[in-house]
Amino acid sequence: MKDESQRLFTAIALPNEHKKKLRDWVEQDLNDLSFRKWSDFRDYHVTLQFLGDVETSVIPKLEQVLVQAAAEHGPFTLGIEEAGFFGREEFPRVLWRGVTGQRESLDQLYQSIIQATEPLGFKPEERPYRPHITLARSYTGEQPIPPSIWQPNDRCDEPWEVGEFVLYATRMGQKPMYQIIQTFPLMR
Repeated sequence: MKDESQRLFTAIALPNEHKKKLRDWVEQDLNDLSFRKWSDFRDYHVTLQFLGDVETSVIPKLEQVLVQAAAEHGPFTLGIEEAGFFGREEFPRVLWRGVTGQRESLDQLYQSIIQATEPLGFKPEERPYRPHITLARSYTGEQPIPPSIWQPNDRCDEPWEVGEFVLYATRMGQKPMYQIIQTFPLMR
């Protein structure tokens, strides 16, 4: 009998207050932009490691190594910075907001998770780690995106304390699309 699997990734969930502020900015300032897919504001997060389809039988061992990775780190602060994109600036594939704050602590947490999951067969992405919050995908507008979008005039920049990371499962076709499977407190 084939083992069932779930599509998983580790991430830092944004506090609800920050999710709502980002949602307000999207609704007020980006309302006229045409993207094929807008992220549900309840799904806003900063990805740490995409794990892919994981067999259910592997999840307990995965959770064990993630507990150990979390124990190596203490809380740190992050904030939300300017908008950015992947692809061409005028017609981006992905529209996102960047992450500011104690980026060195974020990068160290990312490295610990990569190292902890590698013995279980999980591989890091080949491209460099670029922490961000995905807002929309696949711009379909006929006019280029106005340059003012890249430097938003909003109130999303207040820092927050990151005291944990989560293991998310993807639930395609549902809103919100991501479900927390487990939470990993930063213990040091």
